[in-house]
Amino acid sequence: MFKPATLRISAIIALVLSSLGLLISILATFVQPGVALSIVSWALLLWAAYLGFRLTAYKLYEDEYKKVGLRIYAIIVAFIAFLFVGVTVGLVLAVVLLGALWGLKKNYDEWQHSHPAEDTEADTL
Repeated sequence: MFKPATLRISAIIALVLSSLGLLISILATFVQPGVALSIVSWALLLWAAYLGFRLTAYKLYEDEYKKVGLRIYAIIVAFIAFLFVGVTVGLVLAVVLLGALWGLKKNYDEWQHSHPAEDTEADTL
C-alpha cells in the first residue's frame, strides 16, 4: 500500500481525478456562478497530486512513503466525496494537503542538496 510503485500509480490516479474535479468545477461555473472557490481548491489539489507524484520518485524511508501515501490517498478520497456526496472540497483541505506535500518535498530537496555525498553513496549500493 505504501510501496513506491503503488504510490506512483495512486499519484497518477490522484492527478487524473484532480484534473477531472477541476474540469467539473469549471463546467459548473456555467450553471452556478458561485463555484469559483471549488476551482481554486481543485487547482491546489492538482498541484498537490503532482508534488505527490514527484515525491514517489525520491528514495525515502518507509515511514516517509507512508506520509506521502496518506496525503495522496486523501486527494482520492476528496474526489470521491466531491463526486458522490456532492461536497465541494474546501479550500482549507486543499491548502493543508498542498502545504504538507510541498513541505516534504522541500525538506527532501534541501537534504539532497546539503548532503550530496550521502546521496551518491546510496545510488551505488
